Amino acid sequence: MSSTSDLTSSPQRLPLAAHLPPMGVFDHYRRTIGGVERTHWQVIYLKSQGKRIAEIASVTGYSEPWIVEVIRRYNEYGPDAFVDQPESTVVTLAQHRDLKRQSAELNTASRAQREMLAVSLPDHPELDIAAFQRSASEVGGDYYDFNLTDDGSLTLAIGDATGHGTRAGMMVVATKTLFTTFAGQGSLLDLIRQMSRILKRLNLRATYMHLTLGRYHQGRLDLTGGGMPPALVYRSESGQVEEVAVKGAPPGSFTGFPYSVQSVFLAPGDVALMVSDGLTELMSPSGEMFQSDRVRCLLAELARTRSSDIIEGIRQAGLAWRAECELKDDVTMIVLKRR
Repeated sequence: MSSTSDLTSSPQRLPLAAHLPPMGVFDHYRRTIGGVERTHWQVIYLKSQGKRIAEIASVTGYSEPWIVEVIRRYNEYGPDAFVDQPESTVVTLAQHRDLKRQSAELNTASRAQREMLAVSLPDHPELDIAAFQRSASEVGGDYYDFNLTDDGSLTLAIGDATGHGTRAGMMVVATKTLFTTFAGQGSLLDLIRQMSRILKRLNLRATYMHLTLGRYHQGRLDLTGGGMPPALVYRSESGQVEEVAVKGAPPGSFTGFPYSVQSVFLAPGDVALMVSDGLTELMSPSGEMFQSDRVRCLLAELARTRSSDIIEGIRQAGLAWRAECELKDDVTMIVLKRR
């Protein structure tokens, strides 16, 4: 029988630390797309399947000393810090602690943002409303919101901040604050001008909020803003899907931009769909985009179902399209269906 010292001293019998269960290792390997990370996770995955060092070398073509080093690094630093990046061949314990601290801070920021941005769907007598959002990073850059006044006017927002991370998150928080403060006051043009003017003053340095604002009242949907994909409107009478392009500058990018309003009338059974470009730009494993034409077809197929079913049908189609590949951008959708 081999002793513990035999196991640690013999490269061929080098054990793998139980940082993750085998399925957890496989999940990391399957989802990793960067060349450097993927080679490292391939070694760890094969080792988790009980392969010996020589067998891993035979399968992968990597040298045995390098394979041993990868496994030892995984055992010492864990799954979050063992990958040997080209510009730094050693991750010190201090750096590892910094990575853990930064990760904890991002998780805290992500949780705080989710709690602040949590939105209850309004109960409108004329509309069946559904919404969906999925962030690609810890701190998201997409945003949606609603404001329902006593006279039945529903004001909505759907936006996409430029970039990702902390600065985009700050833009989202600022937009949320402004919408909450001003959405029930004045006209839609007053709202977009006020929000744009204040966002410009914040001077977040090349960070803008691509935004569509909408207001629904008694069948009429007004839209304004800039930088977002066109809204799609399904007509129940004809079964056709129309595009409503809202052309303008992203709020906060220019002072005094001359915004305009596009108006559509929603008859009973008509559906309005607004999305962020994270949906239309979903990438397949072969690098092909999901694109707006596919979204139009899905809306036409699903429009006679409930708003929540429309969202779920598009979501499932997006999942199938990217085949579990990493989400590169936030995805947000709003559906309004006239009852």
